[in-house]
Amino acid sequence: MYDEFGVIEGENGNVPNGMSGFPGPGFPGAGPGFSFPFDININDLFGGMFGNPPMGPSRPPVRKGRKPPPTSQTIGITLEQFYFGHQFDIHINRQSFCSSCNHTGAKSKEICKKCGGRGAVVQMMQVGPMTMQTTGPCLDCQGKGERIMETCQPCSGTGFTLEQRNLTVKIPPGTRPGEMYLYPEVCSDHPEYEKPGDAQIIIIEDANDPTYKWIQRTGDHQHLQTTVSLSLSESLIGCNIRMDGHPGYEQGLFIHIPAGSFHGDRYCLSGFGMPIPGNIGKYGDLFVTIDVSIKPMERKLFTTNAPALLAPLFQDKVRTCECPEGALQTELLLHK
Repeated sequence: MYDEFGVIEGENGNVPNGMSGFPGPGFPGAGPGFSFPFDININDLFGGMFGNPPMGPSRPPVRKGRKPPPTSQTIGITLEQFYFGHQFDIHINRQSFCSSCNHTGAKSKEICKKCGGRGAVVQMMQVGPMTMQTTGPCLDCQGKGERIMETCQPCSGTGFTLEQRNLTVKIPPGTRPGEMYLYPEVCSDHPEYEKPGDAQIIIIEDANDPTYKWIQRTGDHQHLQTTVSLSLSESLIGCNIRMDGHPGYEQGLFIHIPAGSFHGDRYCLSGFGMPIPGNIGKYGDLFVTIDVSIKPMERKLFTTNAPALLAPLFQDKVRTCECPEGALQTELLLHK
């Protein structure tokens, strides 16, 4: 149509009668010098296959996420700190959007002259007999449509400033291991999210605290349990012991072990466990398991003297079994 008529608009800006529509495939009637007198975005024709989306103000805004995933930190504390409660501070350094430049990094800017603020430039390309255009990012402004004239001093052009925040962690007496404390929106600002992320502080048992080697929390973490080693003599006639390491008793907890406490016996001391959160003056229980360790000297003394001394007390409780004449009777020997 252009080659034949020279123009494509009629007197009132309309396409002349009989020339509406667009030449079909092959462009019949088009001469060797046929070209489009108007711009066609090659990306629009071929569904963006050339990978040059519109830049600058014409680019659709990127949808930001609401908030990044939380940042977690585990901190170990001692059994004593769990027992009495504990408080400590955490100092964190975070990046925040620079308020002086609104996170742009520029004190002053100007519209990019090369792209006119679009962030993209148009390039003409010849495809056979057709002249088409393609859109690409402006290299002068990196596709932003603006150029920095003067760098923002508070952030040195980064768009971020550093600030320190103080998080105070207060642990009530009797807190259970694994308890989490949440501090909303204290992490660094991120350009891909509307709000900064949360910080999670998780309290666990300190693996370097030696107290956990002989005293453990049990039940719903409100009870304590320990094992007491006794000799044979202490097991038979009873004794008093001092239990060290209990966080509530600095000078040790003195416990009376009754006579006849045998290996595997388990005693309960009510109210000697951990403080119960939310119940002032209430404590769990302390469980004491007996472990009897027999020394060679005690064994020898027992086998030589104890039978005669114990016979009046236990002789009638001992089973009797007569060995018939001619039957084999043997004696056990201790295997070491």
